[in-house]
Amino acid sequence: MDCDELYISFLFPPSDYVSGITVFKRIAENNRKVDVLQSNFKSDDLIEFNQYVDEYINDRIIIDIDCKFDWSDCIFKFVNKGIKAIKKDYKKIYSRSWLMSNHFLAFEYKLTHPEVFWCAEFSDPLIYDLSNNPKKYKQMIINDDEYISKINHHIDIYNKNKGTDYPLIDKNPSAYYVAEYLVYLFSDEIIFTNLNQQRIMLYQFSVDIEQLVLSKSKIKQHPTLDSKFYRISDCDLDLNENDINIAYFGNDYYSKRHFESLFFAVESLNHKYKNKLHIHLYISDDGLVKKLIPSDIFEVKKTLNFLDFLNATTKYDVLIVNDVLTKGNYGLNPYLPSKLSDYIGSGSDIWALYEPGSSLSKFDLKYRSDIYDYTACRCELIRILEDYGFKDYDYTVNDDYFIQRLTDFNELYEKEFKRGLKLERKVKKLKKENDEIKSSNSWKITKPLRRLKNK
Repeated sequence: MDCDELYISFLFPPSDYVSGITVFKRIAENNRKVDVLQSNFKSDDLIEFNQYVDEYINDRIIIDIDCKFDWSDCIFKFVNKGIKAIKKDYKKIYSRSWLMSNHFLAFEYKLTHPEVFWCAEFSDPLIYDLSNNPKKYKQMIINDDEYISKINHHIDIYNKNKGTDYPLIDKNPSAYYVAEYLVYLFSDEIIFTNLNQQRIMLYQFSVDIEQLVLSKSKIKQHPTLDSKFYRISDCDLDLNENDINIAYFGNDYYSKRHFESLFFAVESLNHKYKNKLHIHLYISDDGLVKKLIPSDIFEVKKTLNFLDFLNATTKYDVLIVNDVLTKGNYGLNPYLPSKLSDYIGSGSDIWALYEPGSSLSKFDLKYRSDIYDYTACRCELIRILEDYGFKDYDYTVNDDYFIQRLTDFNELYEKEFKRGLKLERKVKKLKKENDEIKSSNSWKITKPLRRLKNK
């Protein structure tokens, strides 16, 4: 069957990147077959899931590419290969960041097919990082003057046709800026995952383009898969049914999305049923977290493949989702955890550790606590215990927790600092030994032999 809709997604199943999985969830949400243009990146963990993805795909256009994602060269390799690989006309195309390469390729197709309807989605703000600092990476500068001239030519045409005066792009711009600008001007529909994201991105964009974007944008949170996807796998988690099993499924960074309020809630509470709690932390980079957990109530585990993850969410009593911390950096938190959409489909209760005013804070979830209000987090933990029948009318709290925690941090810092010094000394010793070898007569004498071996 011929298809008139193309989804452009550099990272798409069997790649295991969250952005590509979200693109598939958009496809499944619309429940119609589409064509997909994607790279050849794949993960063994997603091979089985990819079989179910196939049911929604009419044709896959696979781009054989090997490059570093966050390099402008990678963008143009994908664009050049992708535009040559598209062999037919489409009525609609869709692109999503991350990766920005998707937007650049969609723009290129739009130039040669102006009648196509281009829907573009932003996963997060592109130009600014988690601390609201502009991303200034040399490898993401577009120094192709001919390409920028081509864009500016089309901005000129746009301004003449629309009676507008949007500025041209300066030489050597950031690819992040160009990606946003191209979407704002030339796409037909723009999707933001939350209202805060839309407001922040438009407010901080250097060009006054708000009215144009508002006229063609929608707010659509990350989609949730049908319940059938949660039943494909049946993973054995070996859970004690007499415990309250709480789970967090997370990522590999700690500073902007941490568990200190949760650690405080557990460790500062003297409750006769506290040992009924079992909190499972699935973290991809678990080295640091293992050193920071204060109690055996917490168990750090390796992350699961996507189908096992979906199934696992149905087997826990409570699922924890927490905001990225943006206080002091952003006026509004522009991030909405994509994990929430997966949790919603699980049927399990959800505990949101939210930043006040964030999109997460607006969801009507069973358990909710201000991530900065550690006492509120503890109160919510007590409520969970009571909801599962574990009441203690004589519980007490430990007001010295923060002093104990600070001591723990100092001891950990001292230990890691000393370990770093030992490593630094070892590196210096190896460098010295290497320099001595290279300056030795035997090294100089054998130089011709090494050249022959290399040839």
